[in-house]
Amino acid sequence: MDARPAEGGAPRSAQQWIQESETFTTSAGHRIAYRRCGKGPTVVLLHGFPTWSYDYAAVAADLEADHQIVTLDFLGYGVSDKPDPYDYTVAESADMVEELVAHLSLGDVGVVVHDYGAIVGQELLDRRRRDALGFTVRGVTILNCAIVYSAYRPTTLQKLLIKPVLGRLVASRVTGPRARAGLDAVRGTAKLTDTEFANLWLGMSRGNGHKLTYRLIHYNAERDLHHARWEAALRAWDGPLHLVWGLADPVSGVHVLERARELLPHAKVTTLENAGHFPQSESPREVAAAVRGE
Repeated sequence: MDARPAEGGAPRSAQQWIQESETFTTSAGHRIAYRRCGKGPTVVLLHGFPTWSYDYAAVAADLEADHQIVTLDFLGYGVSDKPDPYDYTVAESADMVEELVAHLSLGDVGVVVHDYGAIVGQELLDRRRRDALGFTVRGVTILNCAIVYSAYRPTTLQKLLIKPVLGRLVASRVTGPRARAGLDAVRGTAKLTDTEFANLWLGMSRGNGHKLTYRLIHYNAERDLHHARWEAALRAWDGPLHLVWGLADPVSGVHVLERARELLPHAKVTTLENAGHFPQSESPREVAAAVRGE
């Protein structure tokens, strides 16, 4: 983020990021915000819960020197539409990625995924396994995520948000300071600065999106049903695979990585001892280097 400039140049502020974004309308009629910048091989970056594409600002600023970087805000996040009531699903998020790739007439793409974005990435790889994916994946970089569901340790807030009735009440009481405390709790030594959080909060709170977290976190119920299929899709992926892992993450840290190494023995692994759940903002240089294959 803007307080930790990456080698390729200083990241934009969140307001600049939004100004540089465009929108397209999905087949379901929703406006999805996306941003495309830089020249070179295309890399699509998929963000996690409960933030938005600005998570990747520092990584994008680095990679744009020699890559075309494409980000999007999933439905319900950032600058994209935030319908309420609505049943948010992983399948629809994957559809959005496919539709955006088609909208931009992209060929093969590298994919970087984190947290919720990694679940979407697994769904895309499952479609590829079934010869049902509309584009070619050149390589996959995975940042902290419960790609081995049995090792996942959800936070107390996540457990509360998914509960019927109670989840909506909890979400209604989310404030900026509470959100910041929650994010810092899963980071490593690099806690959010005031400026960094203000930038994140601009997208998280836009259109009262932070009040929708009890709907957005439905992906955990989906993961409970589909994790075996999604893990099988990762095992079946035979292209370049790089795991970039913050070890200080209490949710999806070293305990998940240990299981992931067993599941994916062919994967290249980069460990970040002092980083937590958000390697892309805590250690952006290392993430950019991994995407470049360094």
